[in-house]
Amino acid sequence: MTDNPPTIDPSSLRSPQPSQHAASPLYGNDNLKCELTWSQLIHAEIIAVTSAMRKNSRWSGISVSGLHMGSLGMSMGLRTGLTSGKDGNYRNQESPLMHGFTSLRSYLTTVRDIYEIDASMLLNPFLDVIRSGNTTGPIAGAALSSVEKFLQYGIIGLSSPNIAIAMGNLASAATHCKFEASDSVSDEVVLLKMLQVLQMALICPCGSVLSDEAVCEMMETGLSMCCQMRLSEMLRRSAEHVMINMIIAMFERLKVINEIEDLDAENPTDVLQTIEEVQSGRSDPHMNTPKPSVSPSLPDAYTALDGNTASSSPRSISTPAAETVHTPSNETDANNVSEPNARNVVDVGLNVTTQENVEDGVEEIDIIPIPYGLPAIRELLRVLISLLNPHEHKHTDSMRLMALSILNVAFDVGGKSISRFESLRNLITDEFCKYLFQLAKTDSIPLLTLTLRVISTVFDTMRPYLKLQQELFLFFLIERLTRTGSTSTGITYNVDEEGSVNFVLPNLDTTRDGRDSGYVDVRSSSPGLGGRSSDSRSVKSGNESSAYSGEVRELLLECLTQCARIPTFMVDLWVNFDSDISCGNLFEELIHFLSKNSFPEPNSYSASNSHMLCLDTLLLFINHMVDRISDEEDDFTNDPTHLPPSALLERKEQKHILLEGASRFNDSPKKGIKYLKEQGVIVEDEKGDFTDSLAHFLMSTPKLNKKSLGEYLGRPDNVPLLQRFMRQFDFSNKRVDEALRVLLETFRLPGESQQIDRITETFADAFMESKPAEVANAEAAYVLAFSVIMLNTDQHNRQVRHRMSFDQYKSNVRGLNAGKDFDREYLQSIYDAIRSDEIVMPEEHEGQLGFNFAWKQLLHHAKSAGLFTVCDTAAYDKDIFMLAWKPAVAAISYAFNTAQDDITLQKAITGFHQCALLSAHYQLHDVFDSIIVSLASMTGLVDMEDTLLTAPDPIVDVAGQKYVISRLAVRFGRNYKGQLAAVVAFAVASEHGSVLRKGWIKILRMIKNLFVNSLLPSSMLQVEDFLLGTTVIPLKPKSSTPPKQQARKDASLLSTLSSYLLSPYSGDESYRADPTEDEVESTMCAVDCVVACRLEELFANIQYLDKEPLEYLMKAIRTIGYKTVIDESTTPIVYDPATVFFLELMISITIQNIERMDELWPYMYGYIAGILEKAENQSVLLLERTVVGLLRVCICVADKPSMQNELDKCFKLLLNLPNTVLQAVGEQTMAGILNLLKLNSTQVSKSWESILDLVQATVGHADASNYGFESAVYILSADNGAKLNSAQFAKLVSIFGTFAAVAAPIPQAKESPIRNRSAPSHKVKTPQLSIERGKKAIEHLFQLHRIIPQLSQDVASEETWTTYWQPILTTLSQQCCTACREVRQHSMTYLQRTVLLPDIARADVGEEGERVPWVNMFDNVLIPLLSELLRPQVYELDPLGTDEARMRASTLLCKIFLHYCSRMIEMTAFIDIWMEILDILDGSMHTSENDHLAEAVRESLKNMLLVMYTSGAFTVIPPHDLPADTPPEYNHLWDITWERLDGFMPNLKSELFPAPAPEPQVIANNEEQPQPQESQQDIPPSEDNDNSDIIDATSTVQAI
Repeated sequence: MTDNPPTIDPSSLRSPQPSQHAASPLYGNDNLKCELTWSQLIHAEIIAVTSAMRKNSRWSGISVSGLHMGSLGMSMGLRTGLTSGKDGNYRNQESPLMHGFTSLRSYLTTVRDIYEIDASMLLNPFLDVIRSGNTTGPIAGAALSSVEKFLQYGIIGLSSPNIAIAMGNLASAATHCKFEASDSVSDEVVLLKMLQVLQMALICPCGSVLSDEAVCEMMETGLSMCCQMRLSEMLRRSAEHVMINMIIAMFERLKVINEIEDLDAENPTDVLQTIEEVQSGRSDPHMNTPKPSVSPSLPDAYTALDGNTASSSPRSISTPAAETVHTPSNETDANNVSEPNARNVVDVGLNVTTQENVEDGVEEIDIIPIPYGLPAIRELLRVLISLLNPHEHKHTDSMRLMALSILNVAFDVGGKSISRFESLRNLITDEFCKYLFQLAKTDSIPLLTLTLRVISTVFDTMRPYLKLQQELFLFFLIERLTRTGSTSTGITYNVDEEGSVNFVLPNLDTTRDGRDSGYVDVRSSSPGLGGRSSDSRSVKSGNESSAYSGEVRELLLECLTQCARIPTFMVDLWVNFDSDISCGNLFEELIHFLSKNSFPEPNSYSASNSHMLCLDTLLLFINHMVDRISDEEDDFTNDPTHLPPSALLERKEQKHILLEGASRFNDSPKKGIKYLKEQGVIVEDEKGDFTDSLAHFLMSTPKLNKKSLGEYLGRPDNVPLLQRFMRQFDFSNKRVDEALRVLLETFRLPGESQQIDRITETFADAFMESKPAEVANAEAAYVLAFSVIMLNTDQHNRQVRHRMSFDQYKSNVRGLNAGKDFDREYLQSIYDAIRSDEIVMPEEHEGQLGFNFAWKQLLHHAKSAGLFTVCDTAAYDKDIFMLAWKPAVAAISYAFNTAQDDITLQKAITGFHQCALLSAHYQLHDVFDSIIVSLASMTGLVDMEDTLLTAPDPIVDVAGQKYVISRLAVRFGRNYKGQLAAVVAFAVASEHGSVLRKGWIKILRMIKNLFVNSLLPSSMLQVEDFLLGTTVIPLKPKSSTPPKQQARKDASLLSTLSSYLLSPYSGDESYRADPTEDEVESTMCAVDCVVACRLEELFANIQYLDKEPLEYLMKAIRTIGYKTVIDESTTPIVYDPATVFFLELMISITIQNIERMDELWPYMYGYIAGILEKAENQSVLLLERTVVGLLRVCICVADKPSMQNELDKCFKLLLNLPNTVLQAVGEQTMAGILNLLKLNSTQVSKSWESILDLVQATVGHADASNYGFESAVYILSADNGAKLNSAQFAKLVSIFGTFAAVAAPIPQAKESPIRNRSAPSHKVKTPQLSIERGKKAIEHLFQLHRIIPQLSQDVASEETWTTYWQPILTTLSQQCCTACREVRQHSMTYLQRTVLLPDIARADVGEEGERVPWVNMFDNVLIPLLSELLRPQVYELDPLGTDEARMRASTLLCKIFLHYCSRMIEMTAFIDIWMEILDILDGSMHTSENDHLAEAVRESLKNMLLVMYTSGAFTVIPPHDLPADTPPEYNHLWDITWERLDGFMPNLKSELFPAPAPEPQVIANNEEQPQPQESQQDIPPSEDNDNSDIIDATSTVQAI
């Protein structure tokens, strides 16, 4: 056993090697993986191989034990004979393979442990058999199996000595495996075993020590077998499978290779250079591209091919192939007998060799190789990429499919790792992408499928380095999928006035190339893939594109969808391309394409589901944005690669300006430059010159028309601009032809010779500034440039028959370089370059030539374009959603409308939900409104016929519930999509109501139609009522007057409808025909759908809405709920239940948002005022609900000082109602007013005057008067600190007086013409109740005196009397004449109490004889009272009671006069009052036929005269002051009194004062005195006769 040679450990320079005992789940364990001992296993494998060899006649006679005899004796100093030595050497030479196994056995006897086994010595005998070529297939297969077991069972491992050398030899032997051919099946079994050994060698832990050359050789062998069509399909597929497994291992290794190992083609790294200093002769590995076999026939697969002997270095590998070699046999057997027949040899190796060097064709490795790494991987990629070249016709589609399969696995495993290494990136970004994109034009389905998969994988793993490549490919997909002539190419989307998004079909007369004539192309200047090509596999161009099969379209769309599955795909497009001036608006183009192709062709049916793929891709984009909603906003200051959205929008706006300017420049340079100046793109310098800025624009802006640019630069007046333009080029170190190429890439030379001359001359000047050594001056440069242009035309113009030779060209420019010749080599280089590569004008590039040129430009631009930025952020989502929402919503809407299955419907519904969520999140109100409008239009609930003018719909009973079978309910129940749309619309509106604006109109319109068709849930029909508490809204008023019913006390218009509120109609039985079962079932479906819509939740949290959406909601209610009547017609307005419904909705919303009443009040008040404006024409039911709603709101704001003015407006609005209307809604009005008063609010007390007016207006209403009376009493007794004023006092007096007056029976009022149902009767329902209320009114009228002192504190006595006392007394006196006896008597009593109140005459006489105000009670109250009672009309109302009233009134007059006589006697008005009293008493005695009244008047008059006489009213000196015998001296009053009395009572004077006048008796205070007084029979008994308040004459006399 020899010592191992010294080696350099590559671990310090390469990736870390696995440890000696590293474990692997399958292979990587140095421990033995079988229960046999390692020695038994190795010997068993030796026996297996040698046994197979003995079966062959070649080795059947050889004794293994006798081989190599004699060497032992020589080692012991013995000399061997010639015979024995000759025999031994001969036998040894004849049996080298057997000898190797013998040596191995001998070596094994010296090994004690498995880790001591030299891997190279163990494997060499087996490897010799494998590459011998003299063995048969079974022998080679046995050897291959043994080697595989050694690797698999861990007999050899990384810790084995010489493992690297052994693995290199193994790879070399396996790739050069040779054996004698037999039948094809058996031979392929051996080849398959060989592939398995190669796979095992690379993927096992020991494979990590393989060299780059060995790996390349192994991969080359595998590739060759994959490409050999003459091999069986099974073997080729197996080879491909092995290649894939080996690729996985190699690219897994790439993940742990350091970037320092990235080899530059020109500058190897220092690391590898260090290794090369130790190991000489190393060069980069090389693989030849495999070639397909010519013959696919298996029977001829193993025919002999002649070839020359050539040794193959493992470091220089050509294309390996599984070849069958047929050579003359010159190998002798053991008896040295030549075989007469030739033999077939299967050679897996590189070359076909003859027998003489079959064993020397492969050199064994005797140095430790460097473990493989980046060089082998790079070379493998190069070969695989070369197989994809679509213009290499020797490469078949089968080979391309194989290469694509392998490359796809490579990128699956190590795509991101590949991007770490520049040398690998260069292969991918250039040739690989170039070939892939060209293969994408194929119509071969298998090839296209795999190509697109590889493209998507590459873009997914190497996106940052493929920016322009991605743009090119995506534009290619869009162009190829946009079928010429398709209606979708010209489809646009439009948002109508209501906000609905829809598609607009194209007008073929106004489209051009599938686009509108006004379309501005903003696509990139990157090369297109759809141009003309001579390649038969290229895509069809022009109109042939419409012939693409649906399968091809689906594949392309699936590729697009696969790319879009990257969460940031769309955002990345917008950031990297749409915001880049040098790139196209790829995001917008893609969104438009997807939306316009998300539905099938309307003119033809196709089984293709390409439109669904477009929709899926669009929804995927939306879903990704929704997923990012929860992400926090990024801090752009921490990530410089992410610009803020504002910066990108600014760049995009600048891009739009530049492209618009370029478009205008192409049409008219003058207009384009003017526009650019206006936009600030072209600016003047300090000197006021625009030339520099304009030159920069022309140089840097894409999309400029090259022809227009050339013509503009060639103008005579643009020479300064041309000079500035030329000096922007860098011509350093460039030949003149190279400089011209650079120049002519930017514009096209104009056609005029003068312009060409001007441009060429300017070019020559700019070129000379780079100081070229070969050109003397500018004139020489000018001539040389012109010659290059002429040479280019001569060499490549098809009309030129005789091409110019170099000598001719040289002769043409002889002596033109400042009098000298140009350098020959310089001219030769120019000539060769022009001849081999035409200078093509930018717009003349087409076909493959054009593509190659454009690809070159793309790579050039890629250097300055920067990396592709991956934007894993939600910061840009709002901006891109604003760009995409219109096409997205339009596409989703169309998909929903045309869907034929639940899957599509679910996708569309999800899309609506997500779009709504995004618009709500970003507060995009217009977007959200459009979504709602689109959904609403799909429900079928927005528009409907007028059901109010049709016959009532039938009602059916289902499970104890009544349902209306309306036309809309039936239609809606049959509309499955409409039901889904309704559920989605209401769910979205409920969830994001704060974003809803104009969409409220559609929502409310749907609710309205559901309401009028009795489909709304009952909870939404509940309304509050002051009388009934809670009731529902009837759909129709009664069409006929109901039977008269016994009236109830708290009845109202709503309460009279209680008999039919359970039905949506008013008892009209003229229904439509009975519904069918199908109609009933459809209606139930509609009902269930409405339940699923959960409409109650829509307004449940309305108080949390922001101000703006709430205002829009109120406006929408106003729009939908009630239409203002403009004309002055008096025609009754038909009852519309929707008006009531939306009125209640508005009131409910207003009350729920009581804290924002200031904002909502104008909308609510405007709605109510609009209804009440035409109150006389409105339905009573509508008026009632309007008034109730208004008062409910007033109740809610009663405690808000800021709402005082609004409260006043409400009361005025009610007061301004016509009397007939007010009477119709009186009960509800006054019930609400009472509830409002009971709040005891200070704000309400400020409106008492208006409230009292309302009370006054409804006093005559039978039902409303109850609440009105209680309201007046509440105001009178209010304890909130509020004070009545004089006006309110007067109103209270009037109100109580009116209440007392209405106690009398009055005729029934006629029905109001505005009422379309019976109004409540004004006739007293219960007379006794009305009488009791009248009596209470009298009492409250009396109680008003308590507040007079408070009201009159700062008021003069005369005003106090006029303002306060006189109204009370007048009102009481008026009620003393009422027809109701009880009220009349009660009034008389309280009138007497009032006039005797001490406060009534608290003001004394100011001056002597002056009349005080309270004296007017006689003129204005008492005397008129008795006068009124004496009228016959009054007497006729109650003949019996009127006499009694007259008697009490006359008695009251007399007694009141006596009571105040002493205070009035000095007044000048006393005589007048006295005479008036006598007159009225005269009338009382002669008017009534009742003797009792006359007697009572007579007695009262007697009493008055006696009292007045006693008090001295008739004498100058009072009688009690005269001496006893002195007769009294009478005054003037005495005379006129008896003058008046003698006229109707002539005997009274003699009766009271007989002549001579008797002395008046003075009665002592302590003695009983006779006095005139009214007897009890004078005043008939009455329950209200309060005698305690009567002041008799005696007390008056005593007082005097």
